[in-house]
Amino acid sequence: MKSAAMRERELALLELIEKLRLEGASKLAGKIIAIVSAKGSQGKTLLAKELGWILDLIVADLDWAGGCVSRLLGCIAAQLTSDRLIEAIFDPKGRAPRLHRSRGRPDLVLGSDALEENQPPPDRMTELLLSWTRQWQQKRPQGVLVDTHPSSSAALGAAQAADLVLMPVMFGTGELDALETALDKLRDFPLLLVPNATPRKLEHLPGYESKRLLALAQHYDVPISQAFIRHQSWLPHRQLRTVIAASPSFGAKTADLTDDTTALAQEVIRYAA
Repeated sequence: MKSAAMRERELALLELIEKLRLEGASKLAGKIIAIVSAKGSQGKTLLAKELGWILDLIVADLDWAGGCVSRLLGCIAAQLTSDRLIEAIFDPKGRAPRLHRSRGRPDLVLGSDALEENQPPPDRMTELLLSWTRQWQQKRPQGVLVDTHPSSSAALGAAQAADLVLMPVMFGTGELDALETALDKLRDFPLLLVPNATPRKLEHLPGYESKRLLALAQHYDVPISQAFIRHQSWLPHRQLRTVIAASPSFGAKTADLTDDTTALAQEVIRYAA
């Protein structure tokens, strides 16, 4: 049985998520948010599925890797009779992909294994995303969140279309090397760096890597989110293919993660709205 304090915390989270879903649908309608990283395993997919739900966004899955957001939510395009994403990319009439809708999950453009071999050039991907977003707005005002494959032409096209580009960052030498390369390529883009898998206590952040991240942010004049996604040791072993923030109840672990993702959602509204 949950303690009174845990129940109070749970009710506060549920109330906040309901508020953010209304605010996201209103303030981010027609906006495009891209999640981009220079290398894999930086936490893009987690952010895509959780922010997609919390802010009531359409999630367009442009990642073809096995850990993509579609698969993480139990939605596999190969099980359908048609490949909606690829068909839309080559549709002579320019029609937007039909959205996949299911309870407790964001509206989703299912990813496609065929995208790797069928990526449009960046400028064409930008045109498609802008056109699709306008079409989706005619049915229901919503923002669009685009999850991407690292260092792909589709990712660059999504970044070019975006009102805000989220870049999750982990504190490692290789990760920061990749970040530096990406920041150099994405100069003048509307970026927001999101520290991910940080120590649970900020005073335990690695000193050298923290200073390097701050130096990179200052050099490229890029803001760092005040909302950090703390390390969750249980998360890689979670088998449920659901959105954590869409749960009707929370335990201590899922509440901690949802505290972080709702704080980030508020940052997204602040930067993108």
